[in-house]
Amino acid sequence: MVAESLGYVRIGMREPQLWAEVGENVLGFESKVLTDGSVILKMDDAPFRYLIESADQDGFIAAGWQFSEQGYGEIVDRFAGSAIEHHQGSREECEKRQVAAFIRASDPSGNVFEVYHGRSGASPFTAPLGINYIAGDLGLGHVVLPAPEHDATCEFYQSQVGFAASDELTLPPPADGFPEMKIHFYHAANPRHHSLALFNGPAPSGVVHLMTEMRSIDEVGACLDRVNHAGLPVTASMGRHVNDGMLSFYFLAPGGIPMEVGCDGLQFDWSEFTPTQSTVGDYWGHVYNFPE
Repeated sequence: MVAESLGYVRIGMREPQLWAEVGENVLGFESKVLTDGSVILKMDDAPFRYLIESADQDGFIAAGWQFSEQGYGEIVDRFAGSAIEHHQGSREECEKRQVAAFIRASDPSGNVFEVYHGRSGASPFTAPLGINYIAGDLGLGHVVLPAPEHDATCEFYQSQVGFAASDELTLPPPADGFPEMKIHFYHAANPRHHSLALFNGPAPSGVVHLMTEMRSIDEVGACLDRVNHAGLPVTASMGRHVNDGMLSFYFLAPGGIPMEVGCDGLQFDWSEFTPTQSTVGDYWGHVYNFPE
């Protein structure tokens, strides 16, 4: 039982159309408004990678993890034989996600997640800005989730959901009176360094950040120009991470969702990999500047 990739994410918005505009005009995704007012965003041939739903409050809703049919059956059996509360997706819910089946549950820190198999509705991606992303079998990118119940949440995703460790990053406290910061990184059954990471603190929007990967520094730089032109807050300057080599910057998308846009992410053969322990997050850059 191994998670294959981050297949999709769900975000709640009082005005989903705001994400359609930023998704298409800033990030270069293909957008479509559904009959119920939701917005789907494509970045490859998958039916969608982002589902922006009408909601009373802006914020991250859930990550959707892709499994093989066999792996999905194994995790359903595991959850059914344990005390893990879970919800079986209805036919209507499956149709909206364009999956054969899914279940929804929460981790020990309260983050909602979904596991599914059998994605349907694939169609060619028509790039409005001519950008082709590193996605496909690697999934949409990665998600970093708040995990105040850090040890229990890390154990849960490894023992119950099928992730494996890539790196454990420990950083000094951000200020007096705060604990040290920990971010544990986990890979799925694809070469991306991490599809999931868990931070030992809160996140106002329900997610620490989402990452989308472009193919060149020129595409990333042009995206930064579009972010600045749109007046969106840049929350971290350009920089390069140590553990996955990603060259990236961060900005706030609608709903206060932090986005990392990068390139050059390292890929690994996990049969020849030993998990690392890091005390430095960046080779250079990534000067953080969060708005009030």
